[in-house]
Amino acid sequence: MPMYIYANVQDAQDVVVHASEQYALDVTHHGPGQLRSTTRLTTEDFHLVSRTGADGAPLATPDCDGQSSNVRLLRPKPENVLNLETKGRISWHGNDTNSDMLVEIIRKAGLSHPVDSPDCKNAIFVLYDKKKVGLVSKIKLKCENCGYITPKFEKPYKEAISARRGPNPAAANVGLAVGLQDTPLGNTRCRLLLANMDIPPPSRSSMQRTSIRIGTAVKEVNLNDMAQKVIKLKEINRRRGNPKAEINIAMDGRYNSTTIASRKRPGQNASQAVGIAVETMTDRQYIIAAAVQNKLCWQGAWLRGKGFIDVQCPGHAGCTANLHTQSPLSEFELGKVIGEQLGIQGAFVKYATTDGDARSAAGVEEGLRLFNPMWKVERQADPTHLGQSQFKKCYSAKFSRAMFSAKTREKQQEQQKVFSQDVKARCTLVVKELLRKYAGDMHQIKHALPHVLNATVGCYDGDCSRCRRHSHVCGGGATNSWWNRSVFLGTHGITGLCMDDNDTLLLQEILKMKLSESAMELMKLGTSTQKCEAINRSISISLPKNVNCSRNMEGRLASTVHRLNNGLASISTQKLAAVGVELSAQTAVSLRQIGKEAEYQKNYAKKAETVKSRLFSKHRHLQEHLAYKKEKKCKK
Repeated sequence: MPMYIYANVQDAQDVVVHASEQYALDVTHHGPGQLRSTTRLTTEDFHLVSRTGADGAPLATPDCDGQSSNVRLLRPKPENVLNLETKGRISWHGNDTNSDMLVEIIRKAGLSHPVDSPDCKNAIFVLYDKKKVGLVSKIKLKCENCGYITPKFEKPYKEAISARRGPNPAAANVGLAVGLQDTPLGNTRCRLLLANMDIPPPSRSSMQRTSIRIGTAVKEVNLNDMAQKVIKLKEINRRRGNPKAEINIAMDGRYNSTTIASRKRPGQNASQAVGIAVETMTDRQYIIAAAVQNKLCWQGAWLRGKGFIDVQCPGHAGCTANLHTQSPLSEFELGKVIGEQLGIQGAFVKYATTDGDARSAAGVEEGLRLFNPMWKVERQADPTHLGQSQFKKCYSAKFSRAMFSAKTREKQQEQQKVFSQDVKARCTLVVKELLRKYAGDMHQIKHALPHVLNATVGCYDGDCSRCRRHSHVCGGGATNSWWNRSVFLGTHGITGLCMDDNDTLLLQEILKMKLSESAMELMKLGTSTQKCEAINRSISISLPKNVNCSRNMEGRLASTVHRLNNGLASISTQKLAAVGVELSAQTAVSLRQIGKEAEYQKNYAKKAETVKSRLFSKHRHLQEHLAYKKEKKCKK
């Protein structure tokens, strides 16, 4: 082995650093299993790069196909104690509150008061005049003894720094507009709330102008933040040993209506649609893209109502619509816009998880082909929506009258409903066990599926001889069989089924909706759209479906996305800073406390004990429901 002599320690360190960089490049250029790199990350980056594998391994570094790479992770670096103490702290230089500023105005008035006035030895200042500015007012003071009046209106409030011409807006007015974006309240209801609190509300027109200006600023902040999230995903891929800019996403669309069709007007009932793309590469599941389709334009509707029939939306100045009134809302077009957004940033979607009736994945593929004509996006199915389809098919299946033990048709229908719920729950559990046991290896899973299917059908038919080896959820014994484990069957007293050949064939087809090779291929990554559904519920807070927001829609949507990506406390600080408002130290502490409470509730809902408690609660509610029906029938 050759030996090298270095002139000093620095030269040796430079060589080591160069060797480390070359080692990382070697890992990048060589395939998995040839070289293994080792890196130590910060705590935050460690939890983003590492994931819990399908087999329960806590330190998996998967690529888009779910295969863990050749990167070894060390324990994360301890976070700097100083950073922990000062993280999120905001200081206000000058007066801390509006009350302090009022005291300062009174002090200045006392200094400007004439000292040689014979009629006034002790000045007593009272409010002389005020000029309303939204929630706050400019004031003038007057001395009761000598009649001295301060020469100009003073501002007993903080101002927001603005680059626009004219006076700076009051921080309270700007903060109110920012806060309203994360609530169901609009400007009208907010004015009503303030009036009930005996606070003179601002004018509706000034609130609307502020909301539009704030919405534009928040939208820009959110676009930059989502772009940073995409850059972070690329860095995570690189740290996992995968330098390609390939990502996986989950997608879903949301309409501002509970029904698609309308009885009152032709076409669709909804007038606005939102498409959300959530990355599934990390446990944080950041929102990395959002698309909007909006048919509403208040200005265009008002002009057409005044007789200007040539005004078309979109097209005129100040139009908020980006889709013609009679054009259908399309998840394909929403997906296409999302694909273009990601393609501009150099991120290419390999797998897109959607619900059963969505064409979003095809839209993403169409958008990405503008940047790579040969690119193809593979669609993954959402197990939850697939389970709902399985339940509906089982509930509407024409089983024989002798299959269920109930004597009346009504009770048989109820037992079939319970059986459908049980089939859905069992197949979901079987899929999870298969992914866990075989660590996502589709070759082994597909080899085991026929045995799992036969064992499940036999179990429902009363034959548990193959359950212990192949069913994965039924032990086959007297106490550990599925009939005793099931929440639905045991609660409703279903201890057996009498199936004929036709019932067996029907049940096999229903089970194949999840326990077939084609179905498992669509669920091989174990991803779902449940995060998207949760985001849609959060969007309903800012954009209720019974309220039309034509001008403020995109600002409210951007505020919600930014809040979900960064947390409740930090986003308020960032949004206010973007519009020139600096919070006082006391308010910053309160915001951090609110953020901690929200984070605690989120983590508490995900605990295993909490999930188990919800299952027991569901079981108890079923028992109480059946007991109530039985008691009510006995009284009759």
